[in-house]
Amino acid sequence: MTSPEILREKFLDWQCQSRIQAFRVEGGRPNSAMSPILLDRKGNELSKIIVVITENDPVNTTKMFEHTFKQTYDPATRFDKMNKFLSSEYFIDRNSFSDSLFATFPFGSKITKKILKDSECTLDFIHLSTNYRLVCTPFMLERDEVHWENIFWHNKNFNPGLGNDIEIIKFIPDWVKSKLIRITD
Repeated sequence: MTSPEILREKFLDWQCQSRIQAFRVEGGRPNSAMSPILLDRKGNELSKIIVVITENDPVNTTKMFEHTFKQTYDPATRFDKMNKFLSSEYFIDRNSFSDSLFATFPFGSKITKKILKDSECTLDFIHLSTNYRLVCTPFMLERDEVHWENIFWHNKNFNPGLGNDIEIIKFIPDWVKSKLIRITD
Protein backbone atom coordinates (compact mmCIF):
# COMPACT_ATOMS: atom_id res chain seq x y z
CA MET A 1 0.00 0.00 0.00
CA THR A 2 1.29 3.44 -0.94
CA SER A 3 1.55 6.09 1.79
CA PRO A 4 -0.56 9.24 1.34
CA GLU A 5 2.59 11.34 0.84
CA ILE A 6 3.98 9.06 -1.88
CA LEU A 7 0.55 8.81 -3.54
CA ARG A 8 0.34 12.62 -3.66
CA GLU A 9 3.86 12.89 -5.15
CA LYS A 10 3.19 10.19 -7.74
CA PHE A 11 -0.11 11.77 -8.74
CA LEU A 12 1.39 15.24 -9.19
CA ASP A 13 4.29 13.79 -11.19
CA TRP A 14 1.81 11.90 -13.35
CA GLN A 15 -0.36 14.99 -13.87
CA CYS A 16 2.62 17.15 -14.85
CA GLN A 17 4.07 14.52 -17.21
CA SER A 18 0.67 13.87 -18.81
CA ARG A 19 0.20 17.59 -19.42
CA ILE A 20 3.69 17.97 -20.88
CA GLN A 21 2.85 15.11 -23.23
CA ALA A 22 -0.50 16.66 -24.17
CA PHE A 23 0.96 20.09 -24.94
CA ARG A 24 4.16 18.92 -26.64
CA VAL A 25 2.88 15.96 -28.62
CA GLU A 26 -0.92 16.08 -28.74
CA GLY A 27 -1.32 19.76 -29.70
CA GLY A 28 -2.75 20.79 -26.34
CA ARG A 29 -5.77 18.52 -26.54
CA PRO A 30 -6.85 17.20 -23.12
CA ASN A 31 -6.03 13.55 -22.67
CA SER A 32 -7.70 11.09 -20.31
CA ALA A 33 -5.23 11.94 -17.52
CA MET A 34 -6.88 15.38 -17.45
CA SER A 35 -10.44 14.10 -17.88
CA PRO A 36 -11.58 12.03 -14.92
CA ILE A 37 -15.02 10.62 -14.43
CA LEU A 38 -16.77 12.47 -11.62
CA LEU A 39 -18.53 10.09 -9.25
CA ASP A 40 -20.91 11.07 -6.48
CA ARG A 41 -20.50 9.98 -2.87
CA LYS A 42 -22.23 6.65 -3.63
CA GLY A 43 -20.04 5.93 -6.66
CA ASN A 44 -22.61 6.87 -9.30
CA GLU A 45 -21.16 8.37 -12.47
CA LEU A 46 -22.15 12.02 -12.88
CA SER A 47 -20.03 13.24 -15.79
CA LYS A 48 -16.67 13.20 -17.46
CA ILE A 49 -14.95 16.51 -16.68
CA ILE A 50 -11.71 18.28 -17.56
CA VAL A 51 -9.59 19.33 -14.60
CA VAL A 52 -6.88 21.96 -14.46
CA ILE A 53 -3.94 22.11 -12.07
CA THR A 54 -2.44 25.43 -11.04
CA GLU A 55 0.60 26.73 -9.32
CA ASN A 56 0.50 27.30 -5.58
CA ASP A 57 0.97 31.00 -6.31
CA PRO A 58 -0.62 31.65 -9.73
CA VAL A 59 -0.68 35.48 -9.69
CA ASN A 60 1.98 36.06 -12.38
CA THR A 61 0.69 33.28 -14.61
CA THR A 62 -2.84 34.64 -14.28
CA LYS A 63 -1.65 38.04 -15.52
CA MET A 64 0.03 36.36 -18.49
CA PHE A 65 -3.11 34.31 -19.28
CA GLU A 66 -5.27 37.46 -19.15
CA HIS A 67 -2.79 39.41 -21.30
CA THR A 68 -2.70 36.58 -23.86
CA PHE A 69 -6.49 36.66 -24.12
CA LYS A 70 -6.77 40.45 -24.41
CA GLN A 71 -3.82 40.81 -26.79
CA THR A 72 -5.66 39.43 -29.82
CA TYR A 73 -9.13 38.54 -31.04
CA ASP A 74 -7.77 35.54 -32.97
CA PRO A 75 -8.56 32.30 -31.08
CA ALA A 76 -5.91 30.38 -33.06
CA THR A 77 -3.20 32.84 -32.00
CA ARG A 78 -4.30 32.59 -28.36
CA PHE A 79 -4.32 28.81 -28.52
CA ASP A 80 -0.85 28.76 -30.09
CA LYS A 81 0.62 31.11 -27.46
CA MET A 82 -0.93 29.14 -24.59
CA ASN A 83 0.22 25.85 -26.06
CA LYS A 84 3.79 27.15 -26.44
CA PHE A 85 3.84 28.45 -22.87
CA LEU A 86 2.33 25.32 -21.32
CA SER A 87 4.58 23.00 -23.36
CA SER A 88 7.76 24.79 -22.29
CA GLU A 89 8.97 24.54 -18.69
CA TYR A 90 5.64 25.24 -17.00
CA PHE A 91 4.91 21.69 -15.75
CA ILE A 92 8.52 20.69 -14.99
CA ASP A 93 8.49 21.19 -11.19
CA ARG A 94 5.57 19.37 -9.59
CA ASN A 95 6.41 21.02 -6.26
CA SER A 96 5.27 24.40 -7.58
CA PHE A 97 1.73 23.05 -8.11
CA SER A 98 -1.18 22.78 -5.74
CA ASP A 99 -2.46 19.25 -5.26
CA SER A 100 -6.00 20.58 -5.64
CA LEU A 101 -7.77 20.15 -8.96
CA PHE A 102 -10.15 22.63 -10.54
CA ALA A 103 -13.02 22.31 -12.99
CA THR A 104 -15.42 24.75 -14.61
CA PHE A 105 -19.18 24.15 -14.64
CA PRO A 106 -22.18 26.11 -15.92
CA PHE A 107 -23.67 28.43 -13.32
CA GLY A 108 -26.29 26.64 -11.20
CA SER A 109 -25.30 23.19 -12.45
CA LYS A 110 -27.18 20.25 -10.89
CA ILE A 111 -23.88 18.40 -10.65
CA THR A 112 -22.18 21.11 -8.59
CA LYS A 113 -25.21 21.39 -6.33
CA LYS A 114 -25.14 17.63 -5.74
CA ILE A 115 -21.43 17.25 -5.00
CA LEU A 116 -21.35 20.35 -2.79
CA LYS A 117 -24.36 19.06 -0.84
CA ASP A 118 -22.77 15.60 -0.50
CA SER A 119 -19.45 17.26 0.48
CA GLU A 120 -17.55 14.33 -1.02
CA CYS A 121 -17.00 12.93 -4.50
CA THR A 122 -14.47 10.84 -6.40
CA LEU A 123 -12.40 11.76 -9.43
CA ASP A 124 -11.64 8.55 -11.32
CA PHE A 125 -8.65 9.04 -13.63
CA ILE A 126 -7.88 6.27 -16.11
CA HIS A 127 -5.06 6.83 -18.57
CA LEU A 128 -3.12 4.05 -20.31
CA SER A 129 -2.16 1.57 -17.54
CA THR A 130 -2.79 3.93 -14.64
CA ASN A 131 -5.92 4.52 -12.60
CA TYR A 132 -6.08 7.02 -9.75
CA ARG A 133 -9.23 7.22 -7.67
CA LEU A 134 -9.15 10.42 -5.68
CA VAL A 135 -11.73 10.88 -2.97
CA CYS A 136 -12.19 14.65 -2.78
CA THR A 137 -13.93 17.39 -0.90
CA PRO A 138 -15.41 19.87 -3.41
CA PHE A 139 -15.53 23.60 -2.71
CA MET A 140 -17.04 26.45 -4.70
CA LEU A 141 -14.37 29.04 -5.48
CA GLU A 142 -15.28 32.68 -4.97
CA ARG A 143 -14.55 35.06 -7.86
CA ASP A 144 -12.07 37.05 -5.79
CA GLU A 145 -9.85 34.02 -5.13
CA VAL A 146 -6.57 33.98 -7.08
CA HIS A 147 -7.17 30.44 -8.34
CA TRP A 148 -10.61 31.42 -9.71
CA GLU A 149 -9.06 34.07 -11.95
CA ASN A 150 -6.27 31.73 -13.03
CA ILE A 151 -8.68 28.97 -14.06
CA PHE A 152 -10.99 31.48 -15.75
CA TRP A 153 -8.26 33.04 -17.94
CA HIS A 154 -6.66 29.65 -18.62
CA ASN A 155 -9.98 28.26 -19.87
CA LYS A 156 -10.94 31.47 -21.69
CA ASN A 157 -7.84 31.17 -23.90
CA PHE A 158 -8.82 27.65 -24.95
CA ASN A 159 -12.56 28.30 -25.05
CA PRO A 160 -13.16 31.91 -26.14
CA GLY A 161 -16.94 31.44 -25.92
CA LEU A 162 -16.70 30.84 -22.18
CA GLY A 163 -18.86 33.41 -20.43
CA ASN A 164 -18.68 34.84 -16.93
CA ASP A 165 -21.68 32.78 -15.80
CA ILE A 166 -19.60 29.86 -14.60
CA GLU A 167 -18.75 28.16 -11.35
CA ILE A 168 -15.32 26.83 -10.57
CA ILE A 169 -15.09 23.90 -8.21
CA LYS A 170 -11.91 23.15 -6.28
CA PHE A 171 -11.42 19.46 -5.53
CA ILE A 172 -9.20 18.77 -2.51
CA PRO A 173 -8.06 15.14 -2.47
CA ASP A 174 -8.07 13.12 0.73
CA TRP A 175 -4.82 11.26 0.17
CA VAL A 176 -5.62 8.73 2.92
CA LYS A 177 -8.85 7.59 1.21
CA SER A 178 -7.51 7.82 -2.35
CA LYS A 179 -5.69 5.07 -4.22
CA LEU A 180 -3.59 4.16 -7.21
CA ILE A 181 -4.58 1.07 -9.17
CA ARG A 182 -2.25 -0.43 -11.77
CA ILE A 183 -4.12 -1.76 -14.77
CA THR A 184 -2.57 -4.73 -16.52
CA ASP A 185 -3.60 -6.39 -19.76
